[in-house]
Amino acid sequence: MLEIAEIKFSYNKGTPVLNNINLSINKGDFLALVGPNGCGKTTLIKLICDLLEKQEGHIKFRGIDNDRLQVKKSFLYLPSDDVLPDFLTGAEYIDLMLKMYEKTLNQTALEKMSEFYSFESALDVLIEEYSHGMKKKIQLMTALLIEPEILIIDETLNGIDIESLEITKILLKKYMKQNKTIIMCSHDLHLLEEVCNRVVVLYNGVVHIDKDMDEIKKNSNLITTFRQIIKHDELINKIMMS
Repeated sequence: MLEIAEIKFSYNKGTPVLNNINLSINKGDFLALVGPNGCGKTTLIKLICDLLEKQEGHIKFRGIDNDRLQVKKSFLYLPSDDVLPDFLTGAEYIDLMLKMYEKTLNQTALEKMSEFYSFESALDVLIEEYSHGMKKKIQLMTALLIEPEILIIDETLNGIDIESLEITKILLKKYMKQNKTIIMCSHDLHLLEEVCNRVVVLYNGVVHIDKDMDEIKKNSNLITTFRQIIKHDELINKIMMS
């Protein structure tokens, strides 16, 4: 469905942030994109969404280049920040985003999600009055109402309360089972291990691991796997001896 082939990218002609990335992402994938800061996760996401211009390689969705408008409307990117139009209410923001994606509001789905998130009274409040967690909730609710073919979540769950996090896990799992695709970036490896069915680990600009999550959990866990990649034991000795 989403084909990423031979992608290379560097900033200011420096050391490549991404070096020959090849991935095939399919319907029903709930993909964990894992790696330390600076490994290229967000760069890859921005390339997928055509927010950065490709330097080498290609990205296609159902055989069509990702810079085409019809493809862009199949993706929805939730970044790590919560910069939203403060002058709109939550309901107005949802309406605006649905119009941009040429989608019709599913009123029943909105009412159910508002109930789950205890958000009914907040929909008619200006976003400028929202807390950080409330802004995250309205972003998630809007994304699920738009129902993109590929939903990309980049640290968006940071800052929401524990109950809302549990609700979000359930909603995202339900969404994936509708044959949709989710790509999630997070440093919370426990969260990714719980909800995702596939993991891709980026390190030093290359794909170190691309496996089903069940295979990772069968042999160890995501934290242990990542520690092996970064040579954790060697790091311990180096730091303790310094």
